[in-house]
Amino acid sequence: MNNKKKVFKTGLLLIIGLFLIFNTQIISAAPYYPSYGGGGGGFNIAQGSQQLIDFFVSWATPFLQALLGGYDWTGALLFERFLIFILLMSIVFLSLNNIDMFKEKKAVLWTVAIIVPLLSIRFIDFIWLNTILMQYQVLGIALAGILPFIIYLFFLHGVSDHAVVRKIGWIFFIVIYFGLWVTSEAESYGSVYFWTMLIALVFLLMDGTIHRAFDRQRWREADRSQVVAALTEIGHELNRLDESKGIPEPVLRKERRKLMKRREYLQKQL
Repeated sequence: MNNKKKVFKTGLLLIIGLFLIFNTQIISAAPYYPSYGGGGGGFNIAQGSQQLIDFFVSWATPFLQALLGGYDWTGALLFERFLIFILLMSIVFLSLNNIDMFKEKKAVLWTVAIIVPLLSIRFIDFIWLNTILMQYQVLGIALAGILPFIIYLFFLHGVSDHAVVRKIGWIFFIVIYFGLWVTSEAESYGSVYFWTMLIALVFLLMDGTIHRAFDRQRWREADRSQVVAALTEIGHELNRLDESKGIPEPVLRKERRKLMKRREYLQKQL
């Protein structure tokens, strides 16, 4: 573990050193720009950052192309291929780490975890790669699109117990999305606004049923916390009975039997 920390610190210091050296060269070669008001000047930091990024991209691109492929379209989507490789490697590593044979041989585990995703991503063509990326794009749109609705749903049912307040909130939400739907020039965006507005209308009509479901869930969580507290207390009582002295054995067995029955009953409630 200490060796790993030393290697990590050494690598981190090396990266920081290279960054400072390269950045110093950029700043020394950067043109001089007078500042506003005539009081001195400064360097173009944005240009220096862009040159630094270009340096790392130019340095890493040949290595990534050699490992991950991508020659057919001159390295397009190379960064996306690298991200998919990292994702596959993580999944393969977690899967193999559950096998006892690989747990004892970390070198073999890492070798297989690297080779399998390399073989998977290296020979994948542009069409399949674009298909994979399209699925993640749909996932991102779905998650980002549904998140505001979920936040608003929990906000309304968590802030107010009055049905009138919640219904006014849903009406306000529907009016906003109706305006977005009417004024949207793109048909795809308009469809998202329309279906969100329609779902909000359903939640408005079923507001009472949905709020009762929220209440039942809160009661269930409260009951569960009380059951856990009761089980903890029973555990303490059993420990006290085991440590007690001077109490006849028949009395101890009787009390212990009652506590055990009570604990079994409460465990079924969880």
